[in-house]
Amino acid sequence: MIQLPADEAQIEAGHAHTWHLSFPDTPTAPPRRRPASYNQTVHLGAAWSAHTANRRAGFALACSFDLPGPVHLPALEGALLHLAHRHEVLRTRCRPTPWGIAVHVHEQKDTRLVHIGTGHLTSPAATRAHLHRLLRRVNPVTGPLVAMGAVTRANSTTVHIVYDHLVADVLSAPITVADLTRAYEDLVQGRRPDPTPAASFWDFAHAERAYNRTLHAQDTRLDHWRDFTGRSTKLLPTFPLDLGVRPGHRLPPVSRTHDLLPGHLTQRLENACRASGGTLLTGLLAATATAVRDEGGPDTYRALMPLNRRGPDRYAHSIGWFVNAVPIEIPAPRQAPLTTLIAGARKGYEAGRRQADVHSTRAQQLLGHTHDTTTDHRPVAFFSYLDFRTTPGSEHPSTRTARVHLWSPASNAVFLWFHRNHAGLHLNSLFADSPRAQRTMDSLHHRLTRTLRIFAGISG
Repeated sequence: MIQLPADEAQIEAGHAHTWHLSFPDTPTAPPRRRPASYNQTVHLGAAWSAHTANRRAGFALACSFDLPGPVHLPALEGALLHLAHRHEVLRTRCRPTPWGIAVHVHEQKDTRLVHIGTGHLTSPAATRAHLHRLLRRVNPVTGPLVAMGAVTRANSTTVHIVYDHLVADVLSAPITVADLTRAYEDLVQGRRPDPTPAASFWDFAHAERAYNRTLHAQDTRLDHWRDFTGRSTKLLPTFPLDLGVRPGHRLPPVSRTHDLLPGHLTQRLENACRASGGTLLTGLLAATATAVRDEGGPDTYRALMPLNRRGPDRYAHSIGWFVNAVPIEIPAPRQAPLTTLIAGARKGYEAGRRQADVHSTRAQQLLGHTHDTTTDHRPVAFFSYLDFRTTPGSEHPSTRTARVHLWSPASNAVFLWFHRNHAGLHLNSLFADSPRAQRTMDSLHHRLTRTLRIFAGISG
């Protein structure tokens, strides 16, 4: 799997189909009211504020993969519905109320797949436009939260599953591809897909809230957040390089994916990091801190880093937003050898990882920081790393060539998504589309690539 801008999607022409999930206004059983998770509460608050101001907010992700041979359309539709039956969070419906947005979950028997469109697409540009329409279709306030599409051809089919961020994170993409492909293969062969539901995201969200309710303002479990805030003066770390964006303003975003190192050189980088006492992740943290510093930033790189909270067992193959963002501080002293840089990165990462159970929203509340979703648009620094060779769902061959695309209507944050696959190491970034930001991010990418090659001992 690779993370690519939707504008770079390479999809052959074909016949397009579009579906969404439908729920009755008067279901056979009352839908269950669910308290939103911490992530969802913030996401819905921002979306609702934007909606009432006639603006669009939100964040969507699409996973795209190919099925070989002529499509068996009833089997594909059966697999799409099976996905919603398997993952309870996909049967979520949000309803605006005078007090905010109520979140309800529908039963399997009340969930329908509705075919809402078809048409012939004659060029790759038209197929990309089809993908963009799906990404823009999902909406956390008005719905739907899930949109599905396919481009069918005589010898292959490209399937798109689009989620509003409310119900899925990036790690949901390989899980989706594996589940859908298995169900499709079963149905084509006349077998019944495994009816066992995946562990529910809502159970995780309940447990997360229960733990965080045990925290209090003077809790030692908040010490890292407290120290981090004291050193940076802000709860949310600001990206330290000039983006040319006025405070409080957001612009349409630009997304880019760069190939940093091919597979054999990525392995060489990992070997060098391990020889210096670290891992590829801590090497990437050290390299990012060094590159930011060399581009005029501070000697310590501060960012939020998402951590997957599924765990290795119960929720490992569940779709949902199982992420908590933790604060990291990565020192990059000048003239330091790689062993020193790696040691600092390892210490910074481990300190952040110890905050995995403390949700950033709860820390914000207890430390007295307020967040106004209508005005507070700081350019937050965001660092992520995934190894798509080993993520849940990666064991299925279809995930190896699958793609994930992220979309947002506006941004002033800087998102850095490092990811590794069988082809090598890549960086997908999303940032505000200003001339200054483009120059800043171009320069940072070149500096980062050179830094990684130096770390790996690659000359030239």
